[in-house]
Amino acid sequence: MAERKRKYELIMALSPVSTEAEATVIVDGIADVITSSGGEVTGREEWGVKRLSYLVNNFQEGSYYKADISMDSSDVKELARTLNANQDVLVHLISKV
Repeated sequence: MAERKRKYELIMALSPVSTEAEATVIVDGIADVITSSGGEVTGREEWGVKRLSYLVNNFQEGSYYKADISMDSSDVKELARTLNANQDVLVHLISKV
């Protein structure tokens, strides 16, 4: 039985040492992971470099990105594992809309 696609909001902070081109490649790679699991990215925003509320991997700032996605709820855990494994992603938050 196929699960129903749900809408999620993904917010992530990338390493500030990544250039804009490298950050675009990272975000595109994450979008590919989402689409390969049957989901889709419906919107994407770049929020720019912002200060983190606490040090993460000795960084005080992160380059923030927001993506509106829709995917099966069973695939969200795999996406979270992928984001945790990516060293360029400092922190992330996936919330159901």
